[in-house]
Amino acid sequence: MRQIIDFIETNVNGRTLYTEELLYDLEDGALQGVYSDQISFSNLKYSKSGFQLDMFIVANEKIYVMNGEKQRGELRTDYSAVSLFRYEAALRRSTGEVTGLFRFISASGKNVMAEAIVSGIYDIQLDNEKLTLKEEQVLYRDQPKQDGGFKPAAFTSVHRFFIQDGKLHYEYNGTNFHVDTRSMKRIASSDFYPPFVSVER
Repeated sequence: MRQIIDFIETNVNGRTLYTEELLYDLEDGALQGVYSDQISFSNLKYSKSGFQLDMFIVANEKIYVMNGEKQRGELRTDYSAVSLFRYEAALRRSTGEVTGLFRFISASGKNVMAEAIVSGIYDIQLDNEKLTLKEEQVLYRDQPKQDGGFKPAAFTSVHRFFIQDGKLHYEYNGTNFHVDTRSMKRIASSDFYPPFVSVER
């Protein structure tokens, strides 16, 4: 635990990173998302057995309807917002593992996808100066559909923090699932998200 906290305090807390514009496809290409952001990590607090870290995101995210020529048509949804998330983790004496939560705190914006969403984080490891954790989203959130409605969806993902060329890099690699809300079973989705890579300037 001490090594993880030391890595965060030295390399992550107080840093600001930027995600260059990237594209993702929903509804088998009928919708296209355009995303970029600025991420700041701050407010590290820790004890002998745990820590918390805030993640402040200024995001520009828009989803467009694609026309027959695979060109962007009307704006389907604007998810641009300023959001605050928080990592909270602790050492479990029963297993020696570090586990915890990644949760939404607040946001400004007309449409907030992450509102009232929390994830479990686990398999938190520091190896060769790379901090990695796995995230499992609890329940589900809304995902836009081609017909103008929404469908229940959830993510599993891997977060990585590492230093390259003297700059902090943060990588979010998520897999999206459709959720059967009666059984809560997750079903593979065709919606595709590339890795989101943010880099300190």
